[in-house]
Amino acid sequence: MAKPSKKTVALEEDSPEIVDSSSGSDSESPYDSDADDDDDAGSYHSDNEPFDSEQEGSDAGFEDQGSDSDDPDSDQEDSDSDSEPELKIEKTLTPPPPPSFKNSGDVRSAVHQRELEKVFDSAAVGHNQSLLHVDDLSSDDEEGNNTIGRVPLHWYDEYDHIGYDTSGEKMMKGTVSGDREGEGGVFDELNDSLARLNDPSKRFTIYDSLNAKEVTLTPREIEVIRRIQAGAYAHPEHEGNPDYVHYYSSQKEISGINSDRPEPKRNFQSSKYEALMVRRLLKRLKDGKIDMDYLTGKKKEMNPKKEQSDDPFLMWKGDEEDELLYRKGPTHIAAAKAKPPSTAESYNPPEEYIPTPEELEAWEKLDVEDRPYGLVVPKKYKNLRSVGAYQHSLRERFERCLDLYLAPREMKRRLNIDPESLVPQLPKPSDLKPYPSIKCVEFVTPGKPKIRDVTVSGDGQYMCSAAEDGFVRLWEIHTGRLMKSWNVGELAGGEDGETATVSSVEWNPVAGRNVILACSGSSVFLIGSGTGGEEDCETTSAVVDTAVGKVKGGAGLSEKAKKVVKWTVLDGQKEERGVSKFSTAAGPIVRIEMKMKTTLASWHSKGDYFVTVSPSAGAAAVLIHQLTKGTTQQPFGKTKGAIGDAKFHPTKPFLFVATQQYVKVYHLLKQTMVKKLLPNCKHLTSISIHSSGDHVICGTLDRKLIWFDLDLSAKPYKTLRYHTKAIRAASFHKSHPLMASCSDDGDVHVFHARVYDDLMRNPLIVPVKILKAHDVVGRLGGLGLVWCKRLPWLITCGADGRICLWQDL
Repeated sequence: MAKPSKKTVALEEDSPEIVDSSSGSDSESPYDSDADDDDDAGSYHSDNEPFDSEQEGSDAGFEDQGSDSDDPDSDQEDSDSDSEPELKIEKTLTPPPPPSFKNSGDVRSAVHQRELEKVFDSAAVGHNQSLLHVDDLSSDDEEGNNTIGRVPLHWYDEYDHIGYDTSGEKMMKGTVSGDREGEGGVFDELNDSLARLNDPSKRFTIYDSLNAKEVTLTPREIEVIRRIQAGAYAHPEHEGNPDYVHYYSSQKEISGINSDRPEPKRNFQSSKYEALMVRRLLKRLKDGKIDMDYLTGKKKEMNPKKEQSDDPFLMWKGDEEDELLYRKGPTHIAAAKAKPPSTAESYNPPEEYIPTPEELEAWEKLDVEDRPYGLVVPKKYKNLRSVGAYQHSLRERFERCLDLYLAPREMKRRLNIDPESLVPQLPKPSDLKPYPSIKCVEFVTPGKPKIRDVTVSGDGQYMCSAAEDGFVRLWEIHTGRLMKSWNVGELAGGEDGETATVSSVEWNPVAGRNVILACSGSSVFLIGSGTGGEEDCETTSAVVDTAVGKVKGGAGLSEKAKKVVKWTVLDGQKEERGVSKFSTAAGPIVRIEMKMKTTLASWHSKGDYFVTVSPSAGAAAVLIHQLTKGTTQQPFGKTKGAIGDAKFHPTKPFLFVATQQYVKVYHLLKQTMVKKLLPNCKHLTSISIHSSGDHVICGTLDRKLIWFDLDLSAKPYKTLRYHTKAIRAASFHKSHPLMASCSDDGDVHVFHARVYDDLMRNPLIVPVKILKAHDVVGRLGGLGLVWCKRLPWLITCGADGRICLWQDL
């Protein structure tokens, strides 16, 4: 690699200049800070010697200084380290530009001159960058003549000087180095710019307004400015992102150097904290604040509380009002002050204050509180000596003592809250429609027996009722016409020929399966309604024929189930034709007979399983039956308490069993009890499960309607007390946010019961309507109710023998 040529840097007071001693050139143009290092650092041909960019003038040369290199010529460079460029400072005058270029107006001559300046400027880049590797110069070494410090210069606008030099002399404005003076110390910027263009030596000369002189930038300063303008660090060897040095290791090193080290001496000396406490106690003992009895534990307190004595004391301390206000504890209340005497109480009041005889007579008829001056009657005396004793002084003193005695001892803050604002804002009932409000149809039952229960078909066209006379009647809802009647009470009666009461009826919830469950006596009857279209009748016939075939085959019941239940096919009661012309299965078809009286039967949402309840049957109180297979299962080996109701969960394999005081939830697959609800009531009568399966309502004989949130707690979420007598039935609507309950008082209460999907929002329960549905007969009122599947219609039945349809009109 070629050795770098020796160069001499010539600095002048007015302009920097670089002299190349190896090339023998007498003059070069000054350094141009706008020259591009990367593009202009190549070889240019001119009248002078060509410039080698590999030697100097490229930024790469600075990045490699002082660092390791894999260049094979690195050894050669180390060997030539003694021949580094020598820098010396010379004071020379910068030669003026050639007259041919200065005076010529040819544009091509000016361009040629600029190109020559770029060549020599790029040659000077390497030398100026090498100047950055010398020892750094501190800004503290800069010489400054003005000693005013960091003071805004506009403070001196009104003066003829700009500061003071080191000798204390004023530095006058406009006195600068050079031949020019500015008027008032301010140079004309236009003349200055023209002078710079004419004199290249002034290209890097700036005006120092603080010291009032012109300063020529050195090559080092020009290079620093160039690097900062290019977005680089001022010094080329500065590392902007150095490698992080781990001063402390995250791994705890364990060594055996101090493992056998003996215990330090401080562990055998007394604690410094205990010594401090001893010194404090000695100080308090010396000052007399404590004594030896306190130190030895004979006394627990130095200032025991004084015992209360019977000596009289001031209840109100007027002299210590300010101290009492700032003491700790309850807020002090000042004593009630007596009213100051008025002009009427003077011994010589004005004439207008003295009452006339008529006014005195009127005052005596008034109470003391209503008189203008109370007990005082204004009188006029000649002098103060003539004033006698006040006759009411004892009475007024006694009343003053009462005021002080009965005055409050603490401040009670009253909350000015409107009671109406504490009541939750419920929506208006008109905004919660639709809900049933008007009775539209009343069904007349022959003989007006007590109607125990009602049920509605899946399409909402027909209704079935359970009467106390043993009949199951089929009604058309829209017209109120009686379509069919089946005397299942006579079939369920005993050998004595008595007719049993029908206690419960329920329609199959699956559309197309027109099969009705009816409980009468100790039997449950499967009744074909004979309704529906051709497709529904075919589905019903297929289900019924499957059940009849299984029952006749006798292979459906286990030995354990045969002991508690008996399935029988009623061939003689089956009707050939029902209400629909497509029907082939109508009337009682199958009879399921239990050992004890059956009070309730309920379908599963899938329409195949149903559960029956016999409260007095013991372990067989709850039985689960399957229609298509003709089988019966006994889920419990024993029961505790009388069971009143049982319902299936809408979607999960859960069974809700209601005893008199509890509601138990069983998992049928795992055969375990999942939850036990605590209604806190005397006797449960009915339960209903919301279509979501997370909410349950229960009716009780002690007039309470209880709402359970299964996700929240086993205790009631809400307890509604609106009825005046026992609640007989309660039910949720399947598709609308409605809920209703009927009671022995004859009323039916309708509620808006909206359940939100958001678990953070509580259910909204708003009573919207009270329906005067039935009359009270023999202490019984409303006995049952059912919602239509799709419409917000409600059907109720009662002890008065009436069945009512309520619609949202």
